[in-house]
Amino acid sequence: QAKWHQYEPVNRDNARAGAIRAFGQPVNTVYHFDQAERILSLDADFLSGAPGTLRYAREFAAHRRVTKGKHEMSRLYVVETTPTTTGASADHRWTVRPSELEGIASQLAARLGAQEPSTTTSSPSQTAPMDHHGSGWIEPLARDLKQHRGTSIVIAGSEAPAAVHALAHAMNAALGNIGKTVSYTDPLEVKSVDQRESLRDLVQDIDAGRVELLVILGGNPAYNTPADLKLDQHRLFKPEMLRVHLSSHKDETSELCHWHIPEAHYLESWGDTRSFDGTATIVQPLIEPLYDSKTAHEVLAVFSEQYDRKGYDIVRDYWRGAGGQEAGGRRQEAVGSAPSSAQQPAAVPAASPTAEFEAWWRKALHDGFVANSALPVKTVSLSSQSQNNSEASRTPAVPAVSETQHPAPGTYEVVFRTDPSIFDGRFANNGWLQELPKPLTKLTWDNAALVSPNTARRLGLENTIGWKGGEILVDQITVQHDGQSITCPTWIMPGQPDDVITVHLGYGRQRAGRVGNKRGFNAYTIRTSDSPWTAAGVRVEKALGQFQLAVTQLHFSMEGRDIVRTNTLEEYLKEGHGDPKSEHGHEKTHVPAPDETLYGDEHKYEGYAWGMAIDANSCVGCNACIVACQSENNIPIVGKEQVVRSREMHWLRVDTYFQGNEPSNPEGTHFMPVPCMHCENAPCEPVCPVHATVHSAEGINDMVYNRCVGTRYCSNNCPYKVRRFNFLLYQDWETPTYQLMRNPEVSVRSRGVMEKCTYCIQRIQEAKIGAELENRPVRDGEIVTACQAVCPTEAIVFGNINDPNSRVAKLKADQRNYSLLSDLNTRPRTTYLSALRNPNPEIA
Repeated sequence: QAKWHQYEPVNRDNARAGAIRAFGQPVNTVYHFDQAERILSLDADFLSGAPGTLRYAREFAAHRRVTKGKHEMSRLYVVETTPTTTGASADHRWTVRPSELEGIASQLAARLGAQEPSTTTSSPSQTAPMDHHGSGWIEPLARDLKQHRGTSIVIAGSEAPAAVHALAHAMNAALGNIGKTVSYTDPLEVKSVDQRESLRDLVQDIDAGRVELLVILGGNPAYNTPADLKLDQHRLFKPEMLRVHLSSHKDETSELCHWHIPEAHYLESWGDTRSFDGTATIVQPLIEPLYDSKTAHEVLAVFSEQYDRKGYDIVRDYWRGAGGQEAGGRRQEAVGSAPSSAQQPAAVPAASPTAEFEAWWRKALHDGFVANSALPVKTVSLSSQSQNNSEASRTPAVPAVSETQHPAPGTYEVVFRTDPSIFDGRFANNGWLQELPKPLTKLTWDNAALVSPNTARRLGLENTIGWKGGEILVDQITVQHDGQSITCPTWIMPGQPDDVITVHLGYGRQRAGRVGNKRGFNAYTIRTSDSPWTAAGVRVEKALGQFQLAVTQLHFSMEGRDIVRTNTLEEYLKEGHGDPKSEHGHEKTHVPAPDETLYGDEHKYEGYAWGMAIDANSCVGCNACIVACQSENNIPIVGKEQVVRSREMHWLRVDTYFQGNEPSNPEGTHFMPVPCMHCENAPCEPVCPVHATVHSAEGINDMVYNRCVGTRYCSNNCPYKVRRFNFLLYQDWETPTYQLMRNPEVSVRSRGVMEKCTYCIQRIQEAKIGAELENRPVRDGEIVTACQAVCPTEAIVFGNINDPNSRVAKLKADQRNYSLLSDLNTRPRTTYLSALRNPNPEIA
């Protein structure tokens, strides 16, 4: 009489429902951005917030990289209900209210021949797109997509309504993209269900007293379930129900359970998983278990006859048997039934001898994935077909009435999104992520309600810069929805749609841990099961008092100067390549000659000369480089109070610049990673009284920690503001697990020491020692810095600039290459390639 339920607060129920509406069955959609010349995103943040994000970002950036001999780049259109990093990378971006999204998708589908106008799902209020940027963009957009049949993608976000997903499938079919840039497989889940309905069934059984034993494997439903289906103490405190929770630490759900089973971390346990295309991988531990914890496999084994099996034996026996037989596809039988031999792929031979299986097992562990295990592509057809005379394309079956909610006059619409750093709240106790500045707002340690400049004026909201440097004092609002309300600080966001409030999930935790407790506000309070991503008819009013936010964007401001250079592809390809413009439209600044200096004669580097090139055209602002640098170099967190005082310790920051003079409608958004520039004429070096910052024989601006006496003269003299000072003793020297976390190749700094980017000098030295032992020079690409290694778009390239054949030397010879603040004649070793956009000339 047991039942299995599955629920994630961030699920793909809308995508699943859209696929059923279009094809009559749930499917998993895989996109091939390396084949796409034109991309239309319908509220899809595919560069940072979707399954397959890393691969999609890599393919997207590669197809837009303009190098010598390659003069083409894809074009990205984005229609979104709140600003995203994907929208920041767009060639054309339009913001719309959630209630308008389906109508715009419907009109685009009609123009592409994917839907008869008579079958449109839109209500009369949606017959025309609410275009805040001038009319007439839908027609040329549709024309551009039709001109690239088979090489385009229409992608809907997980948060978009099911009808928008169905329309996206229909548009891809009409454009001939299926089988080329878009493919379908069976769902990734072993059992694909509507997760909200699964949770609803469980709640109904609990309320009816039919549940005697509730076992919760992972998750935190007491915190993140919808307000109307909340598994809180009022619902769980039933005397007849035994409650057990498997979790990595005691959280809100564990607090309400009789038993809390400590869950093993995935880095110390055996398991298996599937990637976004179905490729299976065996998860093997990197360390011995630190504590006496259990995996989900071991907990489930308790319900079988072999109740005391270990995780390794469970995973290995599964792949020796049923798992190996279905390694190339999906097992269709119920759990416990024997699969037929017809379903056994070549990946693991059926009934393979021990030696054969051992060889396969070791290969899978070595390679990191199970070969040939990606889900096979399946052929699907739209549920309803009708011929369009002009386009001869197919039309999906769609409901007669729109599912989109429309706001009442005088009310607002709310958009729910996962936090860019701590996701749905599961990482709330991770200090690295709490202190990581969010890509667009640069907010740390809190969440805030995003409002547009026009909405802020109507509500009387302001952001005030405090006296501490990084402190921002903001007004608060009260948001009321479906009988629930929250009071939250606000952030005035350029590019946010008017009358739309965006709130991020994951904050307001009460039992996250010492780092994550009581940070921000809990947006789950007003989130309901019938409107998980958008809600209409919401009441908003200004609340009393102001709230202190820790925002890093203004800490090291260089705005108003020649910083981010941009250009259009058309201008760049003109004779002379066109001169890149700064983000303010100014011409590029004068670059002094090498002899225009007080430093003396130019030094010649005979051996290695290390340098870095960062392509601003490829950076999508994902922040991965910041966390990688923090992990590699033992960089501490300092807490909200110190961030407010502009004392964050990150060696690398990613600045965000909004282009144009109209906050409500910025012309573009650009990201710029800023590490130490390693200047040839380094202003920090001559002012250090103890020679703690010196120049190496290979052109690196070194930092000798044991010489530093903390004068901070170097920081004052650095025009890029990339040096960090240990004002307090931020490091924990006692906790054993922290000692295990730190990189032993990098010194751990203490109070009174200045520090900054070293180009990962420990990796440089390791490669040099290895090359010397083999009596050869360091090969190009052999040294990969931490930020470079983790960058999904290959925006960062490091190497020897004395080698003319190295990647970094070729990038520095590119016409787009320039130095940041080159007019200061610091001659940085870190340079940038200007950003390019590929706008449609038919769209103003």
